Amino acid sequence: MDAEPAASRQPFTALDWIGTVVAGCSIAAMVLFPVGSFGAMFRDLGAREELPLLTRMALSPWFRVAFALPAVAAIALGLRAPRPMAQRRAWIAVAFVLGGVGLGLCVVAMYLPIFEIAGKIKAD
Repeated sequence: MDAEPAASRQPFTALDWIGTVVAGCSIAAMVLFPVGSFGAMFRDLGAREELPLLTRMALSPWFRVAFALPAVAAIALGLRAPRPMAQRRAWIAVAFVLGGVGLGLCVVAMYLPIFEIAGKIKAD
């Protein structure tokens, strides 16, 4: 006999797949964010120790991995069919949030020094 409830075998709808693809794209954008280009520019501007904390953290190799690994794990959990549909959708939403927050933090971190320099410029 099949002990698995019918609700857990429910396939993803088109919206579920769209959410999964968007979550995957946000993770990919975060992982592929060009921190190397920004890092080279910041080296030309001065010492790394003078950079804001968030920027120094985002330039380190572990920062994006710290968001990407749990997000990929959340997508994997969301794609596992034996779970209830609401739980699978929640995992996909968690992956989207982690990817979006990680990408947003990378963008903010890379532009913080630029805003800091712009704030120091005084009009005569």
